[in-house]
Formats: sequence, C-alpha cells, structure tokens
Amino acid sequence: MRWKPVALRTILATACACTAWSTLAAQAPAINACSVLTREEIKSLTGHDPGEVDMGDALGTTTCRWPESNPSLRVVLHPKVDPNEPKGLALKQLKDRGLPARAVSDLGDDAVFLPTEGERPLGTVFMRVGVWRLVISLAPEPKGTAESTLPMLTKLAKATVPKLRS
Repeated sequence: MRWKPVALRTILATACACTAWSTLAAQAPAINACSVLTREEIKSLTGHDPGEVDMGDALGTTTCRWPESNPSLRVVLHPKVDPNEPKGLALKQLKDRGLPARAVSDLGDDAVFLPTEGERPLGTVFMRVGVWRLVISLAPEPKGTAESTLPMLTKLAKATVPKLRS
C-alpha cells in the first residue's frame, strides 16, 4: 500500500511538531526504530509478516517502513525528548492544530492517538518513554477505519516500552 500525500503530510507535520516540543542536549543511547519493533515482533503481534523493512535516518530520528506490509505500517523514533515534558503537552499541541487527537492511558509516560480518516484512513500513536518519542502509524484492515487501528497500535506500542526504558 502506498502512502497518500495527504496522510503522509499529516503524519510528517505532526511528527515534526512532536520533535519540536522539547529536547535534551545529552546524546540518547544508540537504538533505532527497527530495533524497538522488529519484523519478528510485528509478525507475532499482528499475525502478518510485514516483509522487508525500508529504513531511513535523519538527524538522529530513525524511520522504519514496511512498504509490502498489508496493512501498511511505519515506526518513527525521535531521540532526546525531555523526560520532564509535562504530561498532556503532546495532546494539547495536536488539539491546538485542530487535529482529532485524544489521550491513551497506560502507554509509556504519555501517549496520544490520532485517527486520520479520508481516502486512506490511518491511525497513529505518539508515545513518550523517557528521552524517546515513538510514532507508530498503521493503516486499517480492508473496510476498517482509523479508529479500528487503536487496539493493534496499543499492542505494538506496549511491546516497545521495555526496550525504550533500558
């Protein structure tokens, strides 16, 4: 499944806003998006083999995209987030942008779900764990909605927390 420009622009704009919230000067440990959520973990949790990963890296932020996965999946890991960032700041900033975000409880130190409907619905979870911000985007199953992705996004996000805390 190909990412549509509108959905991708929304994700990128939101991810950029998330990384601008606050950063630390200290260097975060060397882990990447593909190591916090591996192909085998995705296969085990979703029941689908996502296929080969397409990895990107820019300014310490890593992106793992599984272009052959059905439904499509993308994981982005931002380092150097302030661990003292006020809880709810991400939600406030997304809401201030007019986006239909809502808080997700019991997920990392702070988490937000953003459903994006339209021609290609997409669910995205933004989660802060310590000095990391993890963004996981998932297209729904056929005939699904962005809202229907939340249970799987939550399951995928929870699998990353121990790795991000270490």
